Amino acid sequence: MKNKLFYTINEVAETLDLPASTLRYWEKEFGVLKPYRTSSGVRRYTEKDIDFLKKILYFTRDCGYSLDGVKKVLQSSGQQYLDPKYELIVTLNEMKATLLDMKSQLEK
Repeated sequence: MKNKLFYTINEVAETLDLPASTLRYWEKEFGVLKPYRTSSGVRRYTEKDIDFLKKILYFTRDCGYSLDGVKKVLQSSGQQYLDPKYELIVTLNEMKATLLDMKSQLEK
């Protein structure tokens, strides 16, 4: 993702390869996920929000946890997951997204 202060829900959904409805659902499920809202109610996600979403995605998609399982893991670790594989997987997923974006631009 580009280095910006805030990202729209569509930018985040596209980056994480998730529907926007999933992000809205996770916002309800995880109380600590509270994106900034404009006066018209439009969600604006920070890098911190996106990092938290990546943790949820890692546990659900890569580890096979349910949302309840993710909540337990994050609570027991104080929301700091220290598995070295986590950082590697996040980095590889970001590289994959960048490469896929480059590929689509070359195909145009």
